[in-house]
Amino acid sequence: MAASVGGDGYRGHMTVMDADETRDEVLDARQRSIVDLAVDASGVVIGAPGTGKSTALIGRVANLLHSASIGSDELLVLTPTRQTATALRDQLSLLGTGVTAGPLARSMASFAFQIVRAAAVQAGEAPPQLLTAGDQDRIIAELLAGDAADDEVGVSRWPAELNAQVRASTTFRTELRALLAECTELGITGVELSRLGVACETPVWASAASFWGEYQYALDTMRTRHRDAATLVREAAGLLATATYGEAGAAVLGAPARLRMVLVDDAQELTSGGVTLLRALKARGVAVLAFGDPDIGSGSFRGASPALFAELCDLLGPVHVLDEPHRALPALTQVTRAITQSIGAAGRVEHRRAPGPVPEGADTQVRTLVAASPFEEVDRIARTLREWRLLGEIPWSRMAVITHDTRTVASLQAELAAREVPTRAVGVTRPLGSERIIRELLGILDLGLSDPEGWDAEALTAALLSPLGGLDAVGIRRLRARLRHAELAEEGSRPASELLREAMSQPASLLLIDTPEARVAERLATTLQRLRVEHDRGAGAHELLWVVWDRARDAQGARLATSWSKLSASRGPLAAEVDQALDALVALFDAAKRFAERSPGEGPAPFLSRIRDSDVPEDTLSAPEGNDVVAVLTPAAALGTEFEAVIVAGLQEGVWPNVRLRGSLLEGWRLAESADAWRAGRETVEPVGHLDRRRAALADELRLLVRALSRAQTTVVITAVSDDDLTPSPLLAFFPDPDGSSEAEVEAEHPLTLRGLVAQHRRTLTTTRVEGIRHHAAGQLALLATASVPGATPMQWFGIAAPSSDGPLRDPERSPVPVSPSTLSRFDDCPLDWAIRALGGDTRSWSAGAGVILHAAMEEVPSGELGAIRALIDERWGELDFEAPWLSRKEQAWAYLLAERLHRYLMRFHEEGGRTLGAEARFRLAVELGEGPVDQPDGEPVAPRVHVYDSDGERPAGSLAVVSGSIDRVEVYPVGRGEGLPLDGERDRVMIVDLKTGRSEARVRDEKVADDPQLAAYQLAFLEGLVPGADDVDNAGARLIVLSQTTQKEPNYRLARQAAMSPQARTQFLQTIVRAAWGMASPTFAAPIDAHCSTSRFGVCALHTVRAVSAS
Repeated sequence: MAASVGGDGYRGHMTVMDADETRDEVLDARQRSIVDLAVDASGVVIGAPGTGKSTALIGRVANLLHSASIGSDELLVLTPTRQTATALRDQLSLLGTGVTAGPLARSMASFAFQIVRAAAVQAGEAPPQLLTAGDQDRIIAELLAGDAADDEVGVSRWPAELNAQVRASTTFRTELRALLAECTELGITGVELSRLGVACETPVWASAASFWGEYQYALDTMRTRHRDAATLVREAAGLLATATYGEAGAAVLGAPARLRMVLVDDAQELTSGGVTLLRALKARGVAVLAFGDPDIGSGSFRGASPALFAELCDLLGPVHVLDEPHRALPALTQVTRAITQSIGAAGRVEHRRAPGPVPEGADTQVRTLVAASPFEEVDRIARTLREWRLLGEIPWSRMAVITHDTRTVASLQAELAAREVPTRAVGVTRPLGSERIIRELLGILDLGLSDPEGWDAEALTAALLSPLGGLDAVGIRRLRARLRHAELAEEGSRPASELLREAMSQPASLLLIDTPEARVAERLATTLQRLRVEHDRGAGAHELLWVVWDRARDAQGARLATSWSKLSASRGPLAAEVDQALDALVALFDAAKRFAERSPGEGPAPFLSRIRDSDVPEDTLSAPEGNDVVAVLTPAAALGTEFEAVIVAGLQEGVWPNVRLRGSLLEGWRLAESADAWRAGRETVEPVGHLDRRRAALADELRLLVRALSRAQTTVVITAVSDDDLTPSPLLAFFPDPDGSSEAEVEAEHPLTLRGLVAQHRRTLTTTRVEGIRHHAAGQLALLATASVPGATPMQWFGIAAPSSDGPLRDPERSPVPVSPSTLSRFDDCPLDWAIRALGGDTRSWSAGAGVILHAAMEEVPSGELGAIRALIDERWGELDFEAPWLSRKEQAWAYLLAERLHRYLMRFHEEGGRTLGAEARFRLAVELGEGPVDQPDGEPVAPRVHVYDSDGERPAGSLAVVSGSIDRVEVYPVGRGEGLPLDGERDRVMIVDLKTGRSEARVRDEKVADDPQLAAYQLAFLEGLVPGADDVDNAGARLIVLSQTTQKEPNYRLARQAAMSPQARTQFLQTIVRAAWGMASPTFAAPIDAHCSTSRFGVCALHTVRAVSAS
């Protein structure tokens, strides 16, 4: 039997066939020669991308097994990574070879673990456990934290330039892990590394050697033996080299002792440890046949290199070259060959072929798109993918978007998903602590394990707003309002944040508030209570995590696990987000399980800290696969993949190629050459110059580009951005000139999405008056609506649905119309703005809360003593809520400044001989509405009747407007005294005062407040006798005291006086109230767009004046 896999890819369609009948139709001559090699033949098969290396490998496996030349337990295929091993194993399982003793394909680390574990079991020792990258990073971070503590007492093993701040960085820990791994690969011990540092005058290596000793000690003191991948490979190589033959050796090595043939795929990714392991296998008489291409290697950061591949060729013997392209169309092959010629001649090059002339039709197979912005680049990528899917009938799973590094994979995946392209990120994992759902889950655990007295209001709010809490921002606002209202009803003054903390610590109290949001909050409060109980019982991290997840509910009350599972089965951005969250949760529970196994006596706190602080992703068994989605991946993750069409995105200058020098902190880039020279007794090699290092970095970047391009069979599109900040990469010179069309021109043809098609037809209906075009658009929308496409039916259009009620907002026939003096001017400015605020759309700024406190200070500290005013601010400041502590401190400092300005006003008040007649005087007046404002026959307006309103007394007949409010302050001045008052008069004069802390100084002038309705309402209350003790004084009017950010000049406050209300002014004001009351009782509200909605800084009406998209 033989298997055909397109090119090197494991994702291609595989065909199983009889080897004797159809092999000639599947393999070329050179592939056949490799398949027919002798069983004991070793060597290296080298070939450019797409020349059929993997096809030859699978063909050789099939040939050996079906010819009975070798048993399935005597043959093994090794790959550099677990992902490629899994993919290749799936392909080998289709060969029909029957039951095998174990997997035919394994990763190098898995094979090494098998050997080391067998040896440990034979020796009666506990089997080792694999040390994940996340665990290794946490151990290193803890040890480096100890070094930082030593620095504080003047003891440091590290050079001065590597201070504690540098060592705390993720970059330093990454380089340190890479250095230790390379030492393990090269067989360098800690003592040798220290001596090498002295010999090479590189003190940082001696420091790393000292650190390595402590690191090894930390591993050795663990309950079970832990080994990282590099150590496993090195130990396995040592066991292979020292194990005897026969039964004794088989007892030590286990199943690997029976091996006769090992095939290695993607051998260009092998590190020094991998080559050493293969050398040990060959020395035991195992035939080793390696397949690879040094021109697509991507493992330089792990120690893999073309030079090491050349060493492997020298070790294994004959080199077989494959040079006939099988995967890609000629234009793609020509481009990859041209780029390969620019890499340089390091290592083996006999597989390279000249690019040759550009074939016909190359412009359709290789295209370049240069966008005007990053957003347009994503738009054009999405459109290209949709064109391939809809017009080219290419399945989503046969497309890929390859970008340079992992930083852009996640964002590109999210952007494409938002544009209705189903995607998945391949080979990209993030630290669990960086996942939003994990941070939210850990935050709830922190609350549950801590004392409720110390709960932070922001943390509680975040927990409630999370998917695990179940509330949204509106629900939180309603819950806080309910708690606050209950507090005020009991004459309390505690802020909503404190009330929320108290309620969440006592779940039963929330049951007394019979509202949906209170019931949701009660469920989370009960979860927090249960966490404390389970923790006191001794539950571990895994159990506590399950308590939170199992009790989580969505907005409808269904189990979150159930609703997310259903959502995950759908498509779209939300489904992709849920998938990512579920993957993170699975990884978290796996990590918690491993933690419990490794540290059975530890509580959950260390685990939570490790997850939160880790900068390295947790290990996962396999990457989640999608059924029919576009793969978004990096060139490194593209190893062993194959697609029909590929987009290589983000070819920007400084990004691809990125020739930034790496490994400079610990000089790891020159460790291998220095170690070889030192061991050979030669003088230490001269360090490679910066220019040569950058040239090597450029070669690595070209190899990544070749790998990305060579994943495609038929089509490649290259994208870049050219704008003020981004410049296309010089590598675009390898490709055809960019397509000159813009995204707008392309999109105008057809949006290629159902959502875009709906938008296009709706736009036609609202912008076109040609009847035939409109009729066609309406017909298309009707078809889309029949198919339940969102947005197609007019019933879903904004502005089309019928109003929920067409009755008046305030019905004067049922109850009086409340008219607040402060809202009269707002209604006069914009009825729509007033209506939105009346319906709950108001906003509350810090200045409004601070204003309440300053009003209280003016009432409770009549002396104006500055210390007393500030003390009152401190006492009541906790009643205000701020988004962050720093904002509270900033605004409290500003409140202190306002207090000083208020103090200056009160001092001047006392200097003028003033006395306070009242403060915060409440009043309620009923104004008869009649049928509206009425004039006398001569045209003079008639004053509506006014009554002192008592809600408990007899109500006047007819429709009424109730004007109510509170006068901030009533001041009385002697004759001839008073700041800003006329000097004439024969009696003391009363001045009604209104304090403002946020009004613009531009409005603080007498002429600006002449018609101010709030001041007029206060004067009306005075004239109606609702100010006690004001019988023997004259009315001097009303005035504003403004303390605002613009009052910078002495005395740092501004006054604006409204003249005493005359009978004519009284009549006009009463008629204003009548007009406003009838307006407030209206079912509709006008929006003066030019006069207010489009110009007001503080209006909430602008959004509601946007014309409906569906309006015609």
